[in-house]
Amino acid sequence: MIIIFDLDGTLLNTIDDLGYACNYALEQTGYPTHRIEEYPRMVGNGINNLIRRALPETERTEENILRVRAHFVPYYDAHNSDYTRPYEGIPELLQSLKAQGHRLAVASNKYQAATEKIVSHFFPGIFDVILGEREGIPRKPDPHIVYDILSSLNFKLEGFSQLSTINSQLIYMGDSLVDRDTAANAHVPFVACSWGFVSRQDLIEAGVSRIIDHPAELALDIYIHQSILPQYDAFDGGHRRDHAETVISESLKLARANNADETMAYVIAAYHDLGLKIDRELHHIHSGEILMADNTLRRFFTPDQLLTMRDAVEDHRASSQNPPRTIYGAIVAEADRQIDPLTVIHRTMAYSRKLFPEADFETLYQRSLAHLHEKYAEGGYMKLWLHSERNVQGLATLRSLIHDEPRLRTLCRDWFDKSKAL
Repeated sequence: MIIIFDLDGTLLNTIDDLGYACNYALEQTGYPTHRIEEYPRMVGNGINNLIRRALPETERTEENILRVRAHFVPYYDAHNSDYTRPYEGIPELLQSLKAQGHRLAVASNKYQAATEKIVSHFFPGIFDVILGEREGIPRKPDPHIVYDILSSLNFKLEGFSQLSTINSQLIYMGDSLVDRDTAANAHVPFVACSWGFVSRQDLIEAGVSRIIDHPAELALDIYIHQSILPQYDAFDGGHRRDHAETVISESLKLARANNADETMAYVIAAYHDLGLKIDRELHHIHSGEILMADNTLRRFFTPDQLLTMRDAVEDHRASSQNPPRTIYGAIVAEADRQIDPLTVIHRTMAYSRKLFPEADFETLYQRSLAHLHEKYAEGGYMKLWLHSERNVQGLATLRSLIHDEPRLRTLCRDWFDKSKAL
């Protein structure tokens, strides 16, 4: 697997050396300095942007930035390891990943010479590719640096859209919203770390989904992305990997809102539909069995936690009339609902066609209409356990469409005609 790391705030706590270098350069050019603890909010977009934020607002011209940079760079080159240290657990994580044969890369907005020097100093022989800010190449969050890393590792991509096909072999980890946006722009999975320059709360408020609190937790994410999520690629259109990823994202939000263990909720969501590879009718039971039989999970969870997770997976099914046994079952059940009206209608039509591939539109429509009434209409078997705002609103809209048959018929006909054209 390829694992791309941000540098500052992810692998290394560089803030003191960055702050002292910037204060030195500001002093040399006659500008006021800052307390070191103010610098975390200034970093992340390259040295020029750090200097721009450090300058008084009325002095932030390109000429002044270059004057300060002329003092910053030589000072930082000589002192970039004075106070910089790896975060606790990072050296052990990198050694373990390297020993397992993963290919490791650094993607930084620090200028290239300093990036290479500092990485080679603290992590000699660990990284396959080390890239920083280079002249003529856009900085993060532009995804170019990710593409350059993949090119250096001999991935032959005819188009950047092909990145979506190798997500099971790629993870990007960073501490900032710049890193989140870089991963999103490159269409690769992102894991945020809470020990860096951006607080966990700020990450949550910005909508970041997966956040880990210790480097050792990354091993679980690697396993999920490499071995678990790819299994969804073989399922029907309503239960593919994008569905599992959405359930994961919603489960993490609900776990935070209900003070539940995020990592347990994360894994429950990742496993909740795996039983489809055995049997659809009892897939929730089989999913729980698959989770309990996975020895890898025993490295991360206690036996009691695994039993709770199994129960949650078993309790997620929409047709269950019994309330979930734990908050974790309620979380994954609510996350699995995903009541986006148009998506629900299209998935229902798609499943009808899967069962009756030669059927005409009217046959598929009538079957889908009956299912929508049975499951989603007032008195239907689908229940909300946590009543998330997203699902409450989505269900209300869906019910209005179910009762507006001319409109529903038009939506189903549009899907039918488009699907025939594919």
